[in-house]
Amino acid sequence: MKNYYGFTLIEMSLVLLIMAFTLSSLLFPLSSKLEERSINKTKIQINNLKESVLNFVLIHYRLPCPDIDQDGLEDMLGVNCSDINGNIPYVTLGSPHIQDPWGERFLYQVSPELADNNNINTCATAPAGVSIAICSALNEGTINVFSYTAAGAQQPAAIGVAAIILSTGKNTGINGVAQNENTDNDADFVKTGYGDINANIPFNDIVIWITVNELIAKLIEVEVLP
Repeated sequence: MKNYYGFTLIEMSLVLLIMAFTLSSLLFPLSSKLEERSINKTKIQINNLKESVLNFVLIHYRLPCPDIDQDGLEDMLGVNCSDINGNIPYVTLGSPHIQDPWGERFLYQVSPELADNNNINTCATAPAGVSIAICSALNEGTINVFSYTAAGAQQPAAIGVAAIILSTGKNTGINGVAQNENTDNDADFVKTGYGDINANIPFNDIVIWITVNELIAKLIEVEVLP
């Protein structure tokens, strides 16, 4: 008579444990690679949006206003922006970049004097209809960007920039001081390395900005400004 032997519960548990460990070791690098791909895609999207904003400036001689009602169009009240904070106006820009890989719309803020439809005819270098001119008193950006040192101290990264575009990155459900600074609707933003730890909380925002000098250089290039 033949004897048949099966697996004991202990042996089956060991096999399942080994399989679980093996699968988890394979899935962790995959998850990291997927997040890295999302980060790289977002950086490409933001850079493309920046180019779209600069192209808008070449046509309209001002920055586009933010979209505040999520229809993709810039929102203006008379000759001024309805609000300096909102989302990127992707329809106005003709851009396909509606949201980042995590499903969130891109945030956008402008310096009001550089996005209105007022002629700066009190500035000697400002042609009629141009909201951006080589005139420091009327052409200053109002947005400031900061970073954090390894010791956690805040330091300036860019002062007086014209506009900022950002993705809030992967939503972990917990925001640190740095990330809260980027969504509190004031003129101060934080730019530091993706995944950097601040107060034990990773920083997941991806931030880019446009300087006043970039705007002026673009308009000089096409001979709108002298």
